[in-house]
Amino acid sequence: MADPRLITTTTSPRKEGTYNPVSARSARPSTTLLDLAPAQVRIAKKIAEGKSTEAIASDLAITQGTIRIQVRHCGQKLGVSGRPAVVHACYVTGKLTRPEKTSSPGAFSPEEIETWRAVAVGATPQSYADRARISRAEALRRIKALRERVRADNDPHLVTLGWTYGVLDESLVEMASGTVLRAAASV
Repeated sequence: MADPRLITTTTSPRKEGTYNPVSARSARPSTTLLDLAPAQVRIAKKIAEGKSTEAIASDLAITQGTIRIQVRHCGQKLGVSGRPAVVHACYVTGKLTRPEKTSSPGAFSPEEIETWRAVAVGATPQSYADRARISRAEALRRIKALRERVRADNDPHLVTLGWTYGVLDESLVEMASGTVLRAAASV
């Protein structure tokens, strides 16, 4: 018999008020279960480099629509949403080779580190603003200022630079989506 906590009353097209068990499987599969396809890894690598959808499509000789679909599939497989979160999840789980660490262009403030972490976990500007108790406009200003300071082409590239400068690492595993990543062994 199914666990009574997992049973819900639903309306069936055949019979009113039937009981259908709800799957006990989690909504997001574990990241260890779903590997990225080689093409998805190539796309994620280009995104991590800061390339646009148009540039990636040109480099890999595939359509921009295919890029968008594959990025969405990467996110689904990793249990995250958004390109910056896909890049961070790929580094944490070892799907992408982590960038070599280099010295940063100066020390980063706690505000900048908080901003970097919010971008990496896939927080929306509004959720970051709510958590930091600032306005959405201020959250966007902080993200833009950090991108400009480190000369990131876009938010996914900002994540890569965060790893490069040692601001981000495999200890940041709890994503905005609720997924908790399983970190690959440090390289």
